[in-house]
Amino acid sequence: MNLPFFPKLSLRARFLIAMGIVFFPVVVVAIGASLFLQHSANALNRIVEQPIYKLQATSRLQNQIRKTSALARDYAITPRFSLQSQFYVEAAGVDAIFSEILGKPFLDPKEYSLLASARREWKDSLTLAGVIFTSRAPKAALNQLDQRVYQIMFQLDQAYDAYYTEIGTQRAQINESEKRYLLVILVLVGLGLLIAIIGAVWLIRSVLVPLREFEKGMAKFSQNNLSYRLPLETHDEIGHLAREFNAMAERLMQHQHKLEELSARDSLTGLYNRRELEKRLHEEAQRARRYQHPLSVLMLDIDHFKNVNDQYGHQAGDEVLITVTDLIQLHMRPVDVVCRYGGEELAVILPETDEEGARTVAERVRATVADSITTTPQGDMVHVTVSIGIATFPRDGDTASGLIHAADTALYVAKQEGRNLVRSH
Repeated sequence: MNLPFFPKLSLRARFLIAMGIVFFPVVVVAIGASLFLQHSANALNRIVEQPIYKLQATSRLQNQIRKTSALARDYAITPRFSLQSQFYVEAAGVDAIFSEILGKPFLDPKEYSLLASARREWKDSLTLAGVIFTSRAPKAALNQLDQRVYQIMFQLDQAYDAYYTEIGTQRAQINESEKRYLLVILVLVGLGLLIAIIGAVWLIRSVLVPLREFEKGMAKFSQNNLSYRLPLETHDEIGHLAREFNAMAERLMQHQHKLEELSARDSLTGLYNRRELEKRLHEEAQRARRYQHPLSVLMLDIDHFKNVNDQYGHQAGDEVLITVTDLIQLHMRPVDVVCRYGGEELAVILPETDEEGARTVAERVRATVADSITTTPQGDMVHVTVSIGIATFPRDGDTASGLIHAADTALYVAKQEGRNLVRSH
């Protein structure tokens, strides 16, 4: 049977002509499955986007609070009117983020309570900041401010724990939903293939070939290859279903990338972890080799950190570590990468930086930490210093592992020569 107008018809019209009343249930199944997939994809968006938003917003809030409280700390050390003005500008940013998060309807009671309590603590911190800016002895109020900020961070960390629990539960729901999606699509493919065989041989080219592509896409999807896209650009029902499938895969891939970013962070400091350091440094070493650009690495170790843990407790040690990482980041550019290498040891990747520039940065960091004081939750004032080792590409190493080894060796020399020093390899 040769019908020259047939290829121009839609898939629905072809089945109507070929099978008449048999085509009706197929239309119902195809449209229903399409609507089901669209509804399910929207549900998956709601499942994933809410905890991701809360994590990102709380992280922004913590960073803004650290940035704002650092201004008060700087003012207590070196009073300047510009620091006071900047403090109130940044404090307004903190209030804005609190209002934004607390205004969301999807916070559960525990999360809302933690955030609301943190906000009350922040308002009390503003009062202490006012004392710092008006008192002749601002350092006396600084300790109280640090305690308030620590309490706020502790409450926000508790909110983080609640978010991660929620993400774990919802990831299990997503995995279960994926199985249901695959089952629905497999049923649709099997049904469409059966009808195509029964209908006629001349339907194979317009129906069976697209279904085979659909099977290939589902196989890739079941193997967690979310980057694969169905190459179906037709305007019939199968093409519409393929576009829904591709759109769902795209959204899931974006959510997976967000979760991978969270897994690359250290839970205590928020810095990149050791695995991410090795990955970033490998990329930077390749770039430096390709374009013959400078690259330096800093390895930092908090001196006598074990003594802090032994004398004041591990919670105080964590607070010292957080304070040191915050001080380090104050001296870094957006392109620099600060990582937690392990324990109290930190690493910094400095792209486009030679040894002289790296030494300048290292000395600023060393001096800042040496001038700082951390207040423990018990009210003890802890003073620490850092030793820093420098390695520069390609003189000290032309690979990621070589640079880390060279910087670690230089760090060892700095500690052997008395600590609170900066040494090159």
